[in-house]
Amino acid sequence: MKKIIVVSFILLIISCKENSTNTTRDIGSTQKEKKKELPVLKINSKKFTEIESLHFNHSVGGKPIEEETRVSLKYDEGFLEIKFECRNNPKVDQNYYTEDNSSMFNQEVFELFISKGKEVQEKYLEIQLNPNNALFLGKITNRFKPTREYKIEYIETNSSGVIHMVEKDSKNHLWKGYLKLPLKLLEFPEATPDETYRINMFRIISNIDQTDKNWSHATETSTFACWNSTMTKTPQFHVPDAFGMLILE
Repeated sequence: MKKIIVVSFILLIISCKENSTNTTRDIGSTQKEKKKELPVLKINSKKFTEIESLHFNHSVGGKPIEEETRVSLKYDEGFLEIKFECRNNPKVDQNYYTEDNSSMFNQEVFELFISKGKEVQEKYLEIQLNPNNALFLGKITNRFKPTREYKIEYIETNSSGVIHMVEKDSKNHLWKGYLKLPLKLLEFPEATPDETYRINMFRIISNIDQTDKNWSHATETSTFACWNSTMTKTPQFHVPDAFGMLILE
């Protein structure tokens, strides 16, 4: 009887160890899967690197949008260059903001949020370009996660060193943009020794005809798309935890 009890006890210990090992492996696997969810974009100085998918993702739910967005990036000693093409955009002529640092984000725009370093930051740059070649530059302080409040410090566009241009093709329902951003400007909130940034890209697309020039996007009438979805309950781009990685190789 004692032998049976001892044998049973040994088998129980072995079984527990195997279960513990399996659990550890499962956790490790889950952690790796989570790491894979964070997109990493590696670019070089020789040629433009195009992002893999033509489809950004809905900010709510994370499913790919139908519209195509082509984006490619490269850098040199002084600048980060971004070329983008916003396709499937039949309302491109219904955008009316023409002045820099205006409320152009109320209508259709391409946006870039970026901060220097590997870590998630409360401070980052917000850069926007719209179909009329209006430019938005701002330093964001995002410390108020519970209430989604944030502060903007505008950057003077004319003295920023940013080069930008836009081409509209209304017939084919698309518009193209180009941004050449000084690397000095991108050392925000502070310079780091590594050539790594946290980054996310966004696009707002109108889905209905707008008769009022002062129209503003709404959840029911616009698509809010992200390179890496922010996965919020309502459309929201200002989620630093969802920023992917940009590495200058």
